[in-house]
Amino acid sequence: MKRKEAARKEKGEDLRTPPIFSKSFYRQLAEYAEEFAVTRAEFAFRALRHYAKELRMRGSTLNEALGDDDAKRYGEVQSKLTKKWWASMTPEQRKARTKKANEARWAQKRKAPKKGEE
Repeated sequence: MKRKEAARKEKGEDLRTPPIFSKSFYRQLAEYAEEFAVTRAEFAFRALRHYAKELRMRGSTLNEALGDDDAKRYGEVQSKLTKKWWASMTPEQRKARTKKANEARWAQKRKAPKKGEE
């Protein structure tokens, strides 16, 4: 954490005061928020979350190994294979798999220590 703070200080970023954006930024923010029927704050937070997720994906091991374009293609292929695999199963098989996964998930939640217990 200290490295990140030092890097910000080197860039001259002062995080104590909020940044001031141009009028066009606030105008676009209001337009997009209205278009998608959310508040400006909610739109800004969602956009920030998606931007951070995209940056994390760019630095992922898969992207480093394959490169951006190949990693995207790999993801698409995986998605298609998964959809095809699930489509090949009967409804009973899908139901059994779902039930097994849910039971495993709930078993993990039961094993997790509760607050105050260690």
